[in-house]
Amino acid sequence: MSGRTGILFAAPGTTCPAALGAYDQISRAAASRFPGVELRWIYTSAGIRNKLAAQGLPVKRPAEALTAMQAEGIARVAVVSLHLSDGMEFGELAAAVDAFLRQPGTTMKAVLGHTLMTCEADWRRALGALLAGLPGTPNDRERVILVAHGSHDPQAAKTLEAAAQQCRRVDPRLILGMMIGSPGVDDVVRDCLAAGVKKVWLLPCMVVAGYSMREDIAGPGERSWATVLTRAGVETLPVIRGLGEVAGVVDIWMDQAEWLLAKAMERG
Repeated sequence: MSGRTGILFAAPGTTCPAALGAYDQISRAAASRFPGVELRWIYTSAGIRNKLAAQGLPVKRPAEALTAMQAEGIARVAVVSLHLSDGMEFGELAAAVDAFLRQPGTTMKAVLGHTLMTCEADWRRALGALLAGLPGTPNDRERVILVAHGSHDPQAAKTLEAAAQQCRRVDPRLILGMMIGSPGVDDVVRDCLAAGVKKVWLLPCMVVAGYSMREDIAGPGERSWATVLTRAGVETLPVIRGLGEVAGVVDIWMDQAEWLLAKAMERG
C-alpha cells in the first residue's frame, strides 16, 4: 500500500501552559527521528478536552483524529500511548482504535502501542533515565520520590503497584507514591522517617509537570507533598520536570514508535 505515514501521540492532556514544553520536546524528537512522517496529537481526558474547548482550543477525540488522518491520505499510523498505566483512558483509547479499524471502508492501518509501566523493560529503562538526570546524586540515606496521579481503576492500580515494587528492585532509593491510592504522602513520610531519611528529591511521575506537580506536589499548600515532607523534618528538593522532558524517557517512546511503524508496514 502506498501513501503517507503518521504517528498519533495519545496523551492524557494538560491545561497548564507552562507544562507544554514536554509535549514540544516529544514532537521535536519525533520530527528529528522520523523526517517526513506526519505527527498528530490527541488528549484522552474528556475533562481536559472540555476545558480547552471552552477556551477556544479544541482537541480531537481519538476517533476524530484517526478519521481525519485517513481523510488526509495517511495510510499507516503508529498510535503511541503516553499513558503510564493501562487504566480507563488507555482502555477507551484502545477501544476507539479497534472500533475505527472495524468500520466499513477503513483503509488506514493503525497499530496501538503499550503503556510505559506495562512493559517491565521500558519502565526499568525510564527509572534509569530519571536517576541519571537528577541534579545531584542521592546517597543511601536519601530518597527519590516519584509521585504518580494514581487511579481508582482496578487494572491501573494493579499496574501501579507492580511499578512501585519494581522501583525498589531497581534501586532502594526509589519510591513511587500515589496522589490517589497507596502509598500516599503519609505512607511515604512514615517510610522515610523509619529509614532515617533526611533528604529527598521530589519528582512528578507524569508526562508533564502540570498543575498537579506545581500545586499538589511541590506547592505551598498545607497538604502538598513538599509541605508534608518538610514539616516532618525531611529536606525536600522538588524537580519540576515531566517525563516528556527527560531525553532518556522520550527515547523509549521513539523506539516504540519505530516498532509500531514497522508493524503497520507489515499490515499493508
